[in-house]
Amino acid sequence: MTAPDSAKPDIRDLTSLPGVRRWVRRIADDLAAGRTCLMMLPTGASAHAEDLLSAVLGDRTHWQRIPASGTAPEPDAYEAEDEPGPQWSGQPPVLDLGDTFLTDLMTAAFGTDAVLTPLSPRPRPRSTPDRVKGIEARLDSLLPPRAPGSDPTTDDVYRRLTIDYADGRTYVLNATDEDDPDALARLLLRLPATVKAAGLAPVQRPRLLVVATPDRLPSTTPDQLARDDVGVHWWWGALGRLDTASVTAVNRPLASRAAVGYGPTGGTHIAEAVTQASIVEVCGPHLVLAATLATLWDGRPESLRATLATACDTHLAIPGHQPTAHRAGALAHQPPDALRAEWNNGTIDAWDGHLRPHPATLCAAGRSTELHKLLWVAHSRTLLPLIDDARESLAAQVLPTATVSNEQILRLYGPDADRANNADISDRLHAIELGQLLSAKSHGHLHFTTQQSAALHTLRNARNLLSHRRYLPGATLDLLLTKLSP
Repeated sequence: MTAPDSAKPDIRDLTSLPGVRRWVRRIADDLAAGRTCLMMLPTGASAHAEDLLSAVLGDRTHWQRIPASGTAPEPDAYEAEDEPGPQWSGQPPVLDLGDTFLTDLMTAAFGTDAVLTPLSPRPRPRSTPDRVKGIEARLDSLLPPRAPGSDPTTDDVYRRLTIDYADGRTYVLNATDEDDPDALARLLLRLPATVKAAGLAPVQRPRLLVVATPDRLPSTTPDQLARDDVGVHWWWGALGRLDTASVTAVNRPLASRAAVGYGPTGGTHIAEAVTQASIVEVCGPHLVLAATLATLWDGRPESLRATLATACDTHLAIPGHQPTAHRAGALAHQPPDALRAEWNNGTIDAWDGHLRPHPATLCAAGRSTELHKLLWVAHSRTLLPLIDDARESLAAQVLPTATVSNEQILRLYGPDADRANNADISDRLHAIELGQLLSAKSHGHLHFTTQQSAALHTLRNARNLLSHRRYLPGATLDLLLTKLSP
């Protein structure tokens, strides 16, 4: 997920996507259970922080926002003492001894101008080292006012939150602009610890809802926080296939309703399904890139790489390398330590159970194989079910022309009985594979018309390519679409 830009396509309401809603719901459930929640976003996604906070809060009313840095007054760091006593002026004192020899002695020693001069009061630091300031002071400003002249400490703030005014309130902070990582970490660590020490019931616990990026916290803090009373939710694997498909579909140009073959099973419709599936597979969790490619690409496999390179130039420079890690990291709820830097700069994420580098890496020299593999996955997901339906339909058309009995057809060309799972004869006949139909045709056991024969060869060639992990070139795809159309 990248930050929105006015020059980029609209990805619609991010929080309405199913994967985002599922991610948001987990956080809302944690809040309802009395847990403090930290939402960790990559730096490039910080523009979505407010939308995600609003989605988590939903229709809640029992919450307050912690003022942003610099928007709430804080106590002065130093104050003058009341009625300070005289302080040493830096000159020797002169004693008032009257007309004695001591007067002459002091005058001779220090001069006639030596006097005891009280100094004006000097401000000096408070003696309390834990005086409330920063985020805690802004949090304290949300509580009822203190008595005039009080000098609050950090301990006082947490005592008031957990003893005096423990009402189960949620305190919300958008920390993507905070400039004191240590203070933010202290708040996230100390409030849950104080709540736990106070033994509050979930309904009474004050809790935090904080959204931050890695540069706003010490690198060790999220792992220190993750425990029973604190939920750390990383934007890792939050998006899924349906999210990317939704964004792709709404950004595709509408096909002409007058186009020949347009319809639920028409060639135009199937071609569009293949195009959208390819965009989804190539772009993965990168929604803005999927929206861009959806508006630019003509759907031809041969033009995909050049169009992808154009789209990537709009969003992200090509990374210098492709991060590597075990697939297990894609199934976790947070990026592995080795990938956190790449995750934060937007070059890798988890999607559909796999680690997905940014598609810009597919445009680099020597990366054609990876791009072709993703195209093959898209073609297989979309076309194999349709090829199988067409095979079954073709078998139903030619079986009545058999020159031998059904039992002999099954014995010569049908699936093994073990694989048939005790299916009846009709089902086994309709399960004859494309290669076996072609063999029956060659031996004269089944008769095909010219049109049926062309369809058989086209279906078999397409199926063979996909079976060998190869995508369909444009010409093969066009020919196949004509055979799949009614």
